[in-house]
Amino acid sequence: MASKLKLDDKNASFWLDLSSSPLLAIVRDSMTMAFPVIIAGAFAIVINNFPIKAYQDMMTRVFGERWKMFGGYVGDGTLAVLAPVMVFSIASGIAELHNSCHRLKTIHPLMVGLISFCSLMVIMEPSSDAATPFLWMGIHGLFVAIAVAIMSSKLFLWIYDRNTRLKFFTASPSAVMINAFSSLAPGIATIFVFAAFKAVMNYFGYVDIHKLAYDLLCKPFVGMGNNLGSALVFVLSRQFLWFLGIHGSNALEPVMTEIFPTVAATGGEFIFTRAFLDSYSTMGGSGNTLSLLLAFFVARRRERGIGVVAEISILPALFNINETLVFGLPIVLNPIFIIPFIATPIVLTVTSYLAILSGLVSVAPTEVVWTTPALISGYAASGNITGSLLQVFNLIIGTAIYLPFVRISDRVQALKFHGTFKELVELSYTMGDNVGASLVNRTDNIGSLSRALANDLLMSIKKNELYLEYQPQVDCRDGRVHGVEALVRWKHRRMGRIPPCLFIPLAEEIGFIDEIGLWVCDESCRQEREWIDREIKTVVMSFNVSVKQLDDDGLPEKIAGIIKKWNLDPHVMKMEVTESTGLSSDMGHNDIIRDIKMMGVNIAIDDFGMGHTSLVYLKQFPVSMIKLDGSLVKDVTTSKISMDIIATISELCRSMDIQLLAEFVETEEQAIKLKSLGCCMFQGYLYSPALSPENCEAAIRQGFRVY
Repeated sequence: MASKLKLDDKNASFWLDLSSSPLLAIVRDSMTMAFPVIIAGAFAIVINNFPIKAYQDMMTRVFGERWKMFGGYVGDGTLAVLAPVMVFSIASGIAELHNSCHRLKTIHPLMVGLISFCSLMVIMEPSSDAATPFLWMGIHGLFVAIAVAIMSSKLFLWIYDRNTRLKFFTASPSAVMINAFSSLAPGIATIFVFAAFKAVMNYFGYVDIHKLAYDLLCKPFVGMGNNLGSALVFVLSRQFLWFLGIHGSNALEPVMTEIFPTVAATGGEFIFTRAFLDSYSTMGGSGNTLSLLLAFFVARRRERGIGVVAEISILPALFNINETLVFGLPIVLNPIFIIPFIATPIVLTVTSYLAILSGLVSVAPTEVVWTTPALISGYAASGNITGSLLQVFNLIIGTAIYLPFVRISDRVQALKFHGTFKELVELSYTMGDNVGASLVNRTDNIGSLSRALANDLLMSIKKNELYLEYQPQVDCRDGRVHGVEALVRWKHRRMGRIPPCLFIPLAEEIGFIDEIGLWVCDESCRQEREWIDREIKTVVMSFNVSVKQLDDDGLPEKIAGIIKKWNLDPHVMKMEVTESTGLSSDMGHNDIIRDIKMMGVNIAIDDFGMGHTSLVYLKQFPVSMIKLDGSLVKDVTTSKISMDIIATISELCRSMDIQLLAEFVETEEQAIKLKSLGCCMFQGYLYSPALSPENCEAAIRQGFRVY
């Protein structure tokens, strides 16, 4: 099993490297961003082309003869303008990539997107239709749009980096002015280059670059007859064009009309017709994406879900509309799915041909509307149930072809996800208390994951899915547990335990740290009450508060209400505030902490010794305990400076009657050295990790070895 897992990881890593090209990632991300547009357009197609006569008649009776105008409006505003949308999005993504690599030569991504959009408009051929200013603005022009986005943005940024930016003489130009004037020379040059390209094309008689590209695509089919070879070449070409982002069906429409006519045009003479290809080779849309959806279901059946994109794609796919999968998954420019996306329709074309050639399935002399759902279309195309059975057989074969690639894709996504999560956790450890603001506002994968985690945390708070663990605080002179620290924990349904150094700052960033802090106080008081009732009466319960909570003038009253709710003596509770976050008496923190202290609640300063103004806090705040900074404890056996600092703090605490506690004590050598320096209260893995309430109670009753 272990070797198989390693093999899977190796294979997944290969596909991860293959699909991690920054340029491909930008194109795929841009298509993902356009997903709402694609979904709206796909459902508009379903509304207008629902293949049931009773539905069509009903819509006509209710809304009149022009009822399809609604779907037309949606289509005109979504799929019909997808090309410029993609140009703008891809160019902006390339600009962001440029900025990440050139910190001293950054450019506003919207500026690059605007220039690329104009470059596309320059080479577009005007339409004779007054309602549409340009041809090829929809899916049909997507391939050229992607090429223009890449070339124009690269050209713009290349010129921009050649120091062609205008110099300012004003003392403080605005950011908008800087971006606009810095983009002036490269923007004009880029647009002029594309205009020159269009002029050269016109000079040589090529008016429309899109039409030229499509004419070149159709040339290889000239002279081909209606046979298995031409059908396979056609299917291969159509699928490959889709993979590149070109609407393969529309691009090869002249070929379809000439070589694979309708059933009515042939009188049932040919096997390969539109009905054959629509019914048997491309169920669910180009690529036989119904099989892909089934493969998602099989691969993820244990998770009881097939993914958001797949779920949304089910209804359109039933009517052979698969733009949601092709552009939403995406399949376009996704190297993982190129093999099954091309191979599946080719294999199904062969199996269907053999089934008809052998007489197992007949060919009915009836037309089949392309939006007719699978099984129904098979029955219509064959005139009997054998056509539907062939479709079932083909769906099974297609699912088998797609299945291993779906699993590879899932594994790749898992590796990518866990890699980003690992990077996020490592970043949270190094960035300290500013992590929330720094991560949630990022525009890269780390920022996306941070926002997703923040949303999940919000749901977990509402569902009461957080829990507490308790870490004993031991007096090394008698080995008894004199206190415990309540530590909030979050076990994510997918990623497992999330470190508090990550989710606490995220909670602060999304504004829910008050709810978490008060819940921790309430739950720790409840546990203290339970232990007192079970005759554990000498343990002080510590709970943490964020400095952001201290901005709430009503915090003392809320804490007092919680303590009263559980009928506790305030002296058995201790509030810990992290020193490294920078307490401020100017913001009223001093008054709030004093009010809480006056209730009888003990006050502890955490991470003391390496923060902002440690000694000032001893003067400003009524402190009951100091908890040494972990970096001091870590180096206490090797660093004389750490020893001297701890010895000084210990002497200061004795003179001020303040308890001193060392956290992160992990070795006997540390404990012995700390004791020699005057620190006798310890908390750390040498004694115990954070424990469940039951295990912590057992540890309290048992006690610990003395050093």
